[in-house]
Amino acid sequence: MRGKFTHPIPACHAQSLAGFDNNGIGKINESLFTLQGDAKSLPEIVPLLAQDEPSISADGLIWDITVRQGIKFSDGTSLDPADVVASYRAIKDPRTASPLAGTIENLAAVDEHGPHGVRFTLHEPQVSFKTSLLVGIAPSEKIQAATPVSDSELNRHPIGTGPYVLDSFDSSSLVLSANEDYRDGAPAVKKVSYTESNDDNARTQAMAGSDYTGTILPTRLASSFAQREGFEVVTATSADWRGISLPSNHPFTKDPGVRLALNVAVDREQIISGVLAGAGRPAYTFIPPEYGKYYNSKAAFKHDPTRARQILDAAGWKACADGIRAKNGTRAEFSLLYNPGDTLRRDLSLALASQLEPYGIKITVQPATFDQAEPRVGQDAIMLGGGDTPYDVDTQLYKMLHSSYPKAGAYYDNPSHYADKDMDRELHTGRSSTDEKSRIRAYQKVQSLYVEDPSMLLLAFIDHSYVQQSSVHERWATTSTLLEPHEHGTAWGPWAKIGQWANK
Repeated sequence: MRGKFTHPIPACHAQSLAGFDNNGIGKINESLFTLQGDAKSLPEIVPLLAQDEPSISADGLIWDITVRQGIKFSDGTSLDPADVVASYRAIKDPRTASPLAGTIENLAAVDEHGPHGVRFTLHEPQVSFKTSLLVGIAPSEKIQAATPVSDSELNRHPIGTGPYVLDSFDSSSLVLSANEDYRDGAPAVKKVSYTESNDDNARTQAMAGSDYTGTILPTRLASSFAQREGFEVVTATSADWRGISLPSNHPFTKDPGVRLALNVAVDREQIISGVLAGAGRPAYTFIPPEYGKYYNSKAAFKHDPTRARQILDAAGWKACADGIRAKNGTRAEFSLLYNPGDTLRRDLSLALASQLEPYGIKITVQPATFDQAEPRVGQDAIMLGGGDTPYDVDTQLYKMLHSSYPKAGAYYDNPSHYADKDMDRELHTGRSSTDEKSRIRAYQKVQSLYVEDPSMLLLAFIDHSYVQQSSVHERWATTSTLLEPHEHGTAWGPWAKIGQWANK
């Protein structure tokens, strides 16, 4: 059987060190650990190329991992600790310009340790470092030291230990073939083809009128397939949030009273039922209910139009003759930028502007590429998405709320330049404490602090909608979806573990 998919994100580089299919469930390049679970809760991070769980020093700075023996790359060479070391060193080396460097910024050193071991040394204790062990491993002999990953021969000729190998690759398509020598047996699905298409409507038409197995679509477009014979819609829960930054240099949005009022004014349920066609959950903080014991159900904003107006009045923002509020000559207005290639961000931006207008707040919605938005982040709001590494509460929160960001990361990390000593302390406790009760208390407190003084206006956690031929379930014993990150597409959804499908 051949799986044929159309997807919105082109595969510019087909190797894990450049970020390709690098999610702990890579089809070509496997990782030391992988994800196991379902969409209802945080998945477990369990050994894959690692022999067992890490051995962690008492101070939390040294993580020792034994690499499994007897595993071979698709070129016939054996996996060993040198491959793991070379892969992580390549990502860490700034000369390679790997997009994954930010995921291992706390890694001080990585070395071989004993005959079958690898030692990771951290700058500071980080309980969530296990999420950094989801990086795909490449053979050391093929990794070109100090060479940008964009120039690596592995982009066109990737070599991994996974269930698939590269068959063909060009600017608009990618074809994977079963690795017939895979240690657990060759996959039952022998060939998987991906065709790139950035246009939502084009993918809808392609899915309806061709032999594509599946695609990802915005919920409103996906729902049109629900009643069509021969198709089914699969919805995957995610920790993928959408919200807007509130610039610290803007005279209106830097006001703490304004930030609180905006969070109380917005009707998240209306946005979810309208723009998202019901496929989402309200986001008050960065932590969704799927985080279980770490989730603080009391940390929420009740939609209260009267209170929102009272907060704005108390903060000195009074309505003028034209209906727009002002304070000391400064009008309650700002620009909201969105990625022009993302129709969902556009629609969310327009819906938000419409909701806030009756409160005397004017939002001018403007398209802007990420490159265009970056220099404007201190002055203009940006419709952002996040949840890149959601498999520990630390990696979901730290970069968005710790005062060391965005200086220590990218412009979209803590884009509102939020700084609070109490928040920093709780985030540090959650990151470094090995006592689970201490971590739970810390992250419950983080969410309480956030709703008292929000740095952003979060709107929703997005459910990802996929369309596939209904014949898939008739033919195959498939695998369930996982709790998905911000990254999504045909590498995820119901096909995330297509290499594990079996014939019925």
